Amino acid sequence: MDDLEGFESWHEDWMAWERFQDELERIKEENAYEDLHDFKDKSVSLLQETSTQSVPERCNNPVEQ
Repeated sequence: MDDLEGFESWHEDWMAWERFQDELERIKEENAYEDLHDFKDKSVSLLQETSTQSVPERCNNPVEQ
């Protein structure tokens, strides 16, 4: 194998590795966005649930610490 073939092989491997890393980063960002979205949904739901309870109900349900 001459130097040009070695370089081409190395370059192809490097480009495949970069595509792999890009895909991993994309998946990681999607998962982080979904987790944030789920967290916001749960927070809104909890706030709505708490705001619809009467004061005595809230007092009888102490928050776990």
